[in-house]
Amino acid sequence: MMRYEDVVDYVQRMVGEGDGLQKWVYEKSQELRDHGVFSIDPTRGRFLELVARMTSPDRVLEIGSGAGYSALWFMKGMDVKGTLDAIEVDPQVVEVLRTVIGKAGLEGRIEIHNGPALEILGKMNGPYDLVFIDADKDEYPAYLDHALRFTKAGSTILADNLLWSGATVRADRRRKGVRGIMEYTKRIFADPRLSSILVPLGDGVALSYRIK
Repeated sequence: MMRYEDVVDYVQRMVGEGDGLQKWVYEKSQELRDHGVFSIDPTRGRFLELVARMTSPDRVLEIGSGAGYSALWFMKGMDVKGTLDAIEVDPQVVEVLRTVIGKAGLEGRIEIHNGPALEILGKMNGPYDLVFIDADKDEYPAYLDHALRFTKAGSTILADNLLWSGATVRADRRRKGVRGIMEYTKRIFADPRLSSILVPLGDGVALSYRIK
């Protein structure tokens, strides 16, 4: 009988850790956990890269960028003319993100928006070809509202941490963030504008394709 942990370890070994800069940013992200940075793992990173390669987005919006680990995976799969808007609330994390952008030579392709996500989103306009949600879990339903406002048919919406360490599977609403994630999940499967799937990679990634 296969254990989920063994499957995760096997896939991780096959995927690898990414290039030198990606490994450095991943390690740096671990150091920033006290600042609310909990980056995706390399397996989910490769998933983001492949989604970008398959959908060829010109504009990507990332809600909750952290130190830029997921942004690097997106940019690896995007065309050289593609751009990414990165929203990050913590000023100290933003400084690390600026360093990462410089190291990667991505100045002019990644624009940083520093501040509370909902406040910034209220001032932004689309369209975006791809939106990635990985910030305050309680705010996921509100992020979805903005993602739908920013996108159109043919666009992609991704969201991380849909399993929330199993808390959503158990419907453990006592844990912070569970209600927001569960409401988000319910909505993406009920909305006729979206065709969605929950991919059990790492802590769970929701992939929604906008059909209308």
